[in-house]
Amino acid sequence: MEHTKIKLKEGLSNIKFLSSIEDVISILGEPTEDESINDIDDSHHSRLLHYDHLGLSASFDEEENWKLTSIAISEEEYTINGINLIGSSKSDFLKKIQSLNLGECQEEIFNEEDYESTVMNFDEKHITFWFENDELQEIQWSY
Repeated sequence: MEHTKIKLKEGLSNIKFLSSIEDVISILGEPTEDESINDIDDSHHSRLLHYDHLGLSASFDEEENWKLTSIAISEEEYTINGINLIGSSKSDFLKKIQSLNLGECQEEIFNEEDYESTVMNFDEKHITFWFENDELQEIQWSY
């Protein structure tokens, strides 16, 4: 894949935050799914473009004039400063990210009957990591 370099607070490779929907589609092609989301009180509207073959979702918010506000990825090919993180255990992940200077981590753990989920959020760099059963499954970041 050619669009695999996560750039904190900037975007992904040559895809920049605050790009238009049209610009993202011109780079990535037509999405697998184009989804509209409204919150419960209908005050927040978002549009998600899902690219299943890339393991990528791009989010656009109405309050930002439908510009790219966040990206989520779930494939091992994506890197931050050349470091692959998807698929890492929590302990390996914590070792790998030391050089990234992500700032303070806020961690939430959710225990279900058959699995455990952990969310690690680094507000300073606007990036969140989702683990299921001690394996990093998804990274989401914004500007």
